[in-house]
Amino acid sequence: MRSQHPLPSLSLLRCVLFPLALFGAGVAEAHKVSSVSLISYLDTVKRAYVLDVAMEVVPSEDPALNEQISPEDAAREFAQEYLVVMFDRKDVKPALEIHIEETSDQDTPPELRRRQVLTKLTGAIPEGAGEFLLYLDPRCPMAVVMVVIKDNQTSRRMQVVLAGEYSRPVSVAPISKGDPFTGEQKAPLPVPAVTPAEPGGDEVKGPAPRERPGAFWSGWQSYFQGSGLPWLLAISIFLLTSGRRGLFLQVATLFIAHSLSLGLVALKFTPVPDWTSMALVVLIAVISVEALYHREIRWWRLPLVTVAGLFAGGDIAGTPAFRLCFAGDAFSAGAVIEYLLGTGSAFALVTVISASVFIQLSRFEWYRRAVVQPVAVILVGYALFVGVEKFL
Repeated sequence: MRSQHPLPSLSLLRCVLFPLALFGAGVAEAHKVSSVSLISYLDTVKRAYVLDVAMEVVPSEDPALNEQISPEDAAREFAQEYLVVMFDRKDVKPALEIHIEETSDQDTPPELRRRQVLTKLTGAIPEGAGEFLLYLDPRCPMAVVMVVIKDNQTSRRMQVVLAGEYSRPVSVAPISKGDPFTGEQKAPLPVPAVTPAEPGGDEVKGPAPRERPGAFWSGWQSYFQGSGLPWLLAISIFLLTSGRRGLFLQVATLFIAHSLSLGLVALKFTPVPDWTSMALVVLIAVISVEALYHREIRWWRLPLVTVAGLFAGGDIAGTPAFRLCFAGDAFSAGAVIEYLLGTGSAFALVTVISASVFIQLSRFEWYRRAVVQPVAVILVGYALFVGVEKFL
């Protein structure tokens, strides 16, 4: 049993649907879990626990792929790979039961039907255990919503557990009377990437629930926290230096595009394609290769930058800072604007530094040979590396 889990990796995520993605061809996948919620039942008298996990499983458009991985297989893999049940920070292996429930009516076409897979994890609370918590593996592609019911009483606060994070610990010690959730929770395990500082000057009596960081700071973090593709995209547009007006148009287009897609995702108007980052690395490679063959902006340059910016917004929306900032529904349009100002400030920093370097160097005759070509090759190589890494 492992007693400690790795911290969440700063990786990409995934979160936007734009017009081209709506009508474009997607990457075929078999049955996969699209959303997860669970209820944790703790019986401190019988010393037993039950986790009722509801997973929505969606099929692919290819029947052959669906036959290879059934909804039960997809749910079982999710439960075994990503959900880690722990007592006193030590893993336990619960028993697993799975059954399927249809959530669509009979009039729904077969290709649009949705199935909910109900998974039950059961087991005994270890002897001498003091607290229960759930850990979500860093590779998990989504957050998990959890409600705890202890001794037939429901906790007052729903928990949103992000990938690579622990839930709030819940004591499993029997309580003879009173609220089983009063004064029993300890401070959450440290997760440096998202743990905010405590307010200064006030004496905190008992542990306080973790609060979300400010939306502006979350936006700044998100831009640099993920795969690095958004700021590599910003750098790549400077390889084609065709005058200040051309650069300004590219920078403005890129900023508007990724801000638009981020806003749509934050306001929950669009879902998340899994292949967002893969599309982004391809677009970075195309933009970099174009700089090798052209010295001036062609008619397709701005549409290309626009599409890349939309996918860059999706990549930013997959970062832990974004998910923590907009988890649940407790945010406002003002928070979205503040978040966009944070990402915009980070974007401005990258573009100012890039402009100060590339524009100055572009005045020399050896600029394309000594700067553009090596940088473009490096960006294309990185894009190919990311692509191969995702398919292997």
